[in-house]
Amino acid sequence: MMTHAAYCDVLVIGGGIVGLSTAYALQRAAPGTRVTVLEKERGPARHQTGRNSGVIHSGIYYRPGSLKARYALRGSAELADFCAEHAIAHATTGKLIVATERSELPRLHSLVQRGREHGLPVRELGPAQIAEYEPEVRGLAAIRVGTTGVCDFSAVATRFATEVTAAGGIVRYGAEVTAIDR
Repeated sequence: MMTHAAYCDVLVIGGGIVGLSTAYALQRAAPGTRVTVLEKERGPARHQTGRNSGVIHSGIYYRPGSLKARYALRGSAELADFCAEHAIAHATTGKLIVATERSELPRLHSLVQRGREHGLPVRELGPAQIAEYEPEVRGLAAIRVGTTGVCDFSAVATRFATEVTAAGGIVRYGAEVTAIDR
């Protein structure tokens, strides 16, 4: 049995977006930190990261000032910059949040307020304006959040792995963790 703890300062288990971005951030925050990432699959992003819709969330659903809101707002901007810097496919497409029943209108209005508190570009839409953005969508009202986008999270994870390795870290695929000991 091989132990990796003797060869690194930080051991990260999991080669998806969370594990690889953590390793990347650790190396950027503390250059020279010896980081090893262990991933049981034969490559990065083989589970949740590689199978999601690719949405870069705006943070509109989170309470202003909360940790989730701060991370979502900052993270979406940083992710778009990272994608642009490393030529990773991404687009700021915006999204619609649609109310299809009267009972949903108060929640929609509160999201407008929340979006504005976050400083997000939020536009209120009526039924005709909804159709301008999405001809197949019907609703009583909607809001458009202009900062939501999409990206290729598998490509982002792969780039994080490349950056970790370039900074002297180790990324091992096919390395399933079966036990952890002090």
